[in-house]
Amino acid sequence: MEFTTIGVLIAGLVIFLLIGVPVGFALGLAGVASILTVGPSFLIQIPLTISKSFSDVVLIAIPLFILMGEILYRGKVGQQLFDTSNAWLGRLRGGTGMSAVFAFTFFAAIVGSSMASVLTIGKIAIPEMESRGYSKRLTYGLTAVGGSLGILIPPSIPLIIYASLTEVSPSEVFIAGFLPGFLIAIMLAVWARWKAPKATGEPFNLKKALRVTMHSVPDLLLPVVILGGIYAGIYTPTEAAAIGVVYAVLLTVVVRRTITLRELPGVLADSLKSNAMLLTIVLGALVFGSALTLIGLPQMLADATHAAQLPQWAVMLMFALIWLVMGCFLEVISIILITVPVFFPIAEVIGIDPIWFGIFMVINMEMSVITPPVGMNLFAIKSILPHESLETVTRAAVPSLLVLLFALIALWVFPDLAMYLLR
Repeated sequence: MEFTTIGVLIAGLVIFLLIGVPVGFALGLAGVASILTVGPSFLIQIPLTISKSFSDVVLIAIPLFILMGEILYRGKVGQQLFDTSNAWLGRLRGGTGMSAVFAFTFFAAIVGSSMASVLTIGKIAIPEMESRGYSKRLTYGLTAVGGSLGILIPPSIPLIIYASLTEVSPSEVFIAGFLPGFLIAIMLAVWARWKAPKATGEPFNLKKALRVTMHSVPDLLLPVVILGGIYAGIYTPTEAAAIGVVYAVLLTVVVRRTITLRELPGVLADSLKSNAMLLTIVLGALVFGSALTLIGLPQMLADATHAAQLPQWAVMLMFALIWLVMGCFLEVISIILITVPVFFPIAEVIGIDPIWFGIFMVINMEMSVITPPVGMNLFAIKSILPHESLETVTRAAVPSLLVLLFALIALWVFPDLAMYLLR
């Protein structure tokens, strides 16, 4: 019966996805079908699981961070961040690229979304890099990987979901994401410096740089307001998200006046659409997870792994390869919701630290947003460059996966990259 139910679960999911059923509905329908093979009475698990999961206060942070990202995107906050870094670095060789990396890193510490980072900063940085003679490989690669920092550097929506699924501390996984995120940013900056054409333009102007920086102080304070309170223990990640929304409204409507009161309902509507799509996936994944729990598949695989006495590196390599393949066809949230309930018990059995495992997973997810044919960052770059073909964007950006691969190897060889700040 177990193998029959597992077959129904996997086959149902694959068939629904192949015929074009939206991911959230595909997950939910596959879960319901497999539960029915066990017995209709077990369907009671679905509302119980959903009720328990959606009562988790941690999940409330997700729609709030999405709303904040939409406000900042529409309010053109990314322009201030890029202008500030470019005022200091723009005259250097690779300065425009390094400015883009700084802006991506800073914006990542505000919104926690890869797509929002690419669309906000990429729209500004890509034309600037192209005007300075940057190659497409460097321009699109910096944008694709720089944008992916939005799901690693806290506050990260994938890390929030991971914390909710595994009951680890959101604050601890946030802290653990800092050093790996900055390592990737540093590697991107070095790459920009190395591969960029010789710098041209106006000489460095200290007064102008200071003036631009002072003008950007309210924008630069955003991550301090959002993350500072979390690490100081003043408020929770969910409360930080709510405070961030209020700050974003004040910044864009009152201080910058880049959004009018009349435009706010439109911003809220766009945010509602994004939240509805994401929460549909979460809902479907919860049903799918109920089926996994009923079958006992996670524990079955954990026991089999323990009995086989596989080394840690072999298990983690298997996880990474599965995530890489899934990243070609599914987006990040779906992959996390499908795999974490299965992989996490196995990681616990082989002695992997749950905080470290979360960071390892998210760096793999960074790779998935760049892998074709469903690399969301590639589509985001394409939307910025309507004249460019998706094939050209993909060919130029995919080699930048090497940066994330080096970061993944460094995290494996030096676990303290994730754990040092927690000691």
